[in-house]
Amino acid sequence: MKLNTLFATLLAVGVGGWTLSTLAEDTVDIGKVNVTGQSLGNGLMVEEDSAKGRSTVTKEAMDEMAPTANAIDKLKYTPGINVSSTDASGVSGTSFTMRGMNSDQVGVSSDGIPINDSGDYAVYANLLGDPENLGEVFVTQGSSEIDGPHIGSSGGNIGLVTLRPTKDFGVFVKQSVGSNSLNKSFARINTGDLNGFKTFVSASHTEGEKWRGKGTVRADRVEWNTLFEDGNGNSTNAIFKYSTQENYNYNTLSKAQFQKSGRGLDYAEIPIYNSSGKLTQYYKINRNPFENASATLTQRFQLRDDLALTIAPYYFWSNGGSFSGQSATGLSSTSDKAGNFDLSGLAYDTYYRPSWTESWRPGVTTKLKWDFNEAHSIDVGYWYERARQRQTQPFISITENGTPDDIWGDYNSGNQLTDKNGATVQGRHQYTVTPAQKIWAQDVWTVTPDLTLTGGIAYQYVERDGNNLGSLYSAPEKRDARYHEFLPNFSARYQINEQNQAFYNVTRNMRTPPNYVLYNAGDSISLAPELSWNQELGWRFTQDDMLLSATLFHISYKDRQLSTTNADGDYEMLNVGSVVNKGLELEWSGLLPYNFNYYTSYTYTSAEQQDDVTTRNKELPTSGKQLANVPKNMLNASLGYDNKRYYGNVAAKYVGSYYGDLTNDQEISGRTTFDINAGVRLPVDKKILKSAAIRVSMLNVFDKEYLSSARTVVLNAAPVNGVSAATPYYNVGEERTAMVSFEASF
Repeated sequence: MKLNTLFATLLAVGVGGWTLSTLAEDTVDIGKVNVTGQSLGNGLMVEEDSAKGRSTVTKEAMDEMAPTANAIDKLKYTPGINVSSTDASGVSGTSFTMRGMNSDQVGVSSDGIPINDSGDYAVYANLLGDPENLGEVFVTQGSSEIDGPHIGSSGGNIGLVTLRPTKDFGVFVKQSVGSNSLNKSFARINTGDLNGFKTFVSASHTEGEKWRGKGTVRADRVEWNTLFEDGNGNSTNAIFKYSTQENYNYNTLSKAQFQKSGRGLDYAEIPIYNSSGKLTQYYKINRNPFENASATLTQRFQLRDDLALTIAPYYFWSNGGSFSGQSATGLSSTSDKAGNFDLSGLAYDTYYRPSWTESWRPGVTTKLKWDFNEAHSIDVGYWYERARQRQTQPFISITENGTPDDIWGDYNSGNQLTDKNGATVQGRHQYTVTPAQKIWAQDVWTVTPDLTLTGGIAYQYVERDGNNLGSLYSAPEKRDARYHEFLPNFSARYQINEQNQAFYNVTRNMRTPPNYVLYNAGDSISLAPELSWNQELGWRFTQDDMLLSATLFHISYKDRQLSTTNADGDYEMLNVGSVVNKGLELEWSGLLPYNFNYYTSYTYTSAEQQDDVTTRNKELPTSGKQLANVPKNMLNASLGYDNKRYYGNVAAKYVGSYYGDLTNDQEISGRTTFDINAGVRLPVDKKILKSAAIRVSMLNVFDKEYLSSARTVVLNAAPVNGVSAATPYYNVGEERTAMVSFEASF
């Protein structure tokens, strides 16, 4: 651990309180959020005012969920989203789909910083920081924001908003324990107002055993937030977050493995050797060490009463990798297929070979908001980022007891295999630079007090400069590509009366091809950007004790990007044509007599492929088939009680069946799971102890066994038109898990 001393110090002094009213303002699409009196549905639904489908999970709702869940886990009941996690620790794997779009088609930002991987747009929810420090998590299910700092979002947007520091000194501590030796210690201290500066610092430590197979999960985090406001509309907000983890991976299962051996099957718990006496399988080589840090400085200047300028530079760094293969990697003197290394005399051996990535992402967002007159508010802005990413696959020796000499695969760390000339042997060695720019202008026109029209256009320009430095399988080569598009949007919101509101919006989004197109086989580099038109038509009903929303959505996108292998087994990127996602989202929440409340959401998603896929010169019948890993039906329902001293709720989640392949040959059945959450807010002496609570959560109460989502999607799971079958692999739903947390504010 790199921060044990700092963590121990912060934990000793504790940390401080929060207020729901102090959410960050300088974040993508904060929108209007009204929370008054007793919240509806435990805070899972609030009154929204955006001219688009939008859902918000408040801090109250997050606090009443499983205490170790990460920010994406907190969206598990939100309409349009299907979230699945490998365990309840919050620091292991989490995946999701939204309106039929995969997570790498959805933009995720934290206080305006893009979180998706700059190369392939993957989202690592376990690295998003402590949810205790979040004021809210919001979702725009279909339309990315015009000022969103994303190059890979053909779907919607998820935003994380960090709590602001409080004006009063405060300390907050929380201890959570649960099944499988899971425990999390969290502490935060607010300094209060010191000459206009308000600051909080927090630290946490999470660890536990895997719920299936051997191995542990462990993470440490430190966060800092400082806010200065001068009272005249000018402010400076600096946020820093650091996270490090050392986890053991969970193995994915095929449908046949799950049916034969159940959900408990995982990596080998004792070393397995081949006929040469070399290690082939062992859980100790399936590791996932990772660390990341982010920093943002949001400066807001009120230039005039009608003119405000926001400048938000940021920096994001990450370093880590994973080995999740079924066997150790063999290497000998004949393994160099491309002739880049001198392996002469190298005896056959097996190695730990993680896929390692280090990223550096400086960027800045600049926005100017001009209230031109009472009818028009104009926004113009510019975003620039220059991401750099080094991706390697070093070979690290394995000790006699089956443990890697070093689980960290840092570049030139000294623990990696080198050839006779001293060069580090690499299974992959790529360096990608991705400068990205966006400029936009948008006008919000208040036509009448009840009718608001918004129109805007963005121009996005992205470069991909790739340098293949040579590996065992590829020769050194430089490639580059350029992508640029105009991205218009239009929306209308009409307040029919005090209770009813209608809206419509249409937005064009772009997903730049991932950096793999620079290095994959065939004509991958010619892949076109994935372009989508996202349309929504919605209605909201609002009254003091009830909220109701209904949204019809239609997403049509072309040039869908898919990674596969050719006849030689080399990776290539394919254009698999057009897809139309359409459906309905319903959300309903309200209050009942005697302090009871309810919440429910329903989503219907038809994600239909429009074209047949051609692979290895053979056609697969995918036209008219549902996209893999996309359930057509999802239903969430909860019934709760809260008298401000005691609270409790029972939540049910139904996820319909889904497919593991594009030809819909392998179907995974749906499931219904139940969660229970309860707690008591303890009476306290306000002079010393401001608040205290005990909270209990139980997930998957009836211990349902199921495959939660497709981890590896294939083209066809059964032989079709002479194309051999491939095997999809799935994430496994966690067993019944219980947790309890104790918290206090001083």
